[in-house]
Amino acid sequence: MHKGSAGAIVKSRILIVDDNADLRRLYAIGLNQRGYEVRLAANGAEALDRMEQDPVDLIILDVQMPVLDGWGFIDRLSATQSQPIPILILSGYPPPSDKEIPGSVIGWVNKPATIDDVCSKLVGFDVASAAS
Repeated sequence: MHKGSAGAIVKSRILIVDDNADLRRLYAIGLNQRGYEVRLAANGAEALDRMEQDPVDLIILDVQMPVLDGWGFIDRLSATQSQPIPILILSGYPPPSDKEIPGSVIGWVNKPATIDDVCSKLVGFDVASAAS
């Protein structure tokens, strides 16, 4: 937890990375209502740019996106971060059986998913202290 821009206590700063603008907005509204401070990006490249200016505590990440997909984003992010940022995968596809899931991935939620489905993966996980 930390103080937000208006001085209110917020749970954590979360970056939602998904090429579907409607889903980004839907999840952002739900997470904001639950006290999270939310940032948005449409693909992995945009997310990396955004994170240079505005660090986050946790990333909710789609896997299949244009420009830079989720796996490429994770590879580039891990090359630039001294401490891994927790990532929750939000995908229309099941976890791959032929690819090792990086250690920074804390969970996998299959689309379509409700905001409650997403938040259930965050329960008991203090993302603010995990990022410290």
